[in-house]
Amino acid sequence: MCFDRPMPNDPRTRLLLIHVAAYALAVAICAGINLWLSPGRLWFVWVALGWGIGLAAHGFAYCLKYTDRPERVFVDRRARGFAVHLFAYVAVIVLLLVINLTVTPNRWWFYWVALGWGAGIALHAWLAFGRSRKGSEDRQRPKRKAPAKKTAPKKTPKKKAAAPRKSTG
Repeated sequence: MCFDRPMPNDPRTRLLLIHVAAYALAVAICAGINLWLSPGRLWFVWVALGWGIGLAAHGFAYCLKYTDRPERVFVDRRARGFAVHLFAYVAVIVLLLVINLTVTPNRWWFYWVALGWGAGIALHAWLAFGRSRKGSEDRQRPKRKAPAKKTAPKKTPKKKAAAPRKSTG
């Protein structure tokens, strides 16, 4: 059973697992409400598919970032970001096409979303791959330095004032 193992220590892994749990709970609640109030029309499936795309994109980004492979999509932050956004774009447009075909088959509207969002994806591709990569090493995520420890300034022992010299004379 999965409850007998401790939660992972990595905060990013924890966050992904929390999102998966929230997704499962929300879809179960929506399914219960849907099947209780209107069992003839299953609308919770659209909620599950829409939110599932976001969750899948989150998982895809996690897998790309934490893989020790040398290809550019795994190493370059810009290429990785573009791959995740392209994945989300394709998944959402396919979902909208299915919705368009099932709900309003006589009126096509999904392509307006595909064109508008596609222009943004094209710009993202140009920013990630088309521009000059000069200085891109500087724009990579910098390595985090350990914060400097704040310490109290060292106290130096006070020198005792020298005793006044007695003059002989």
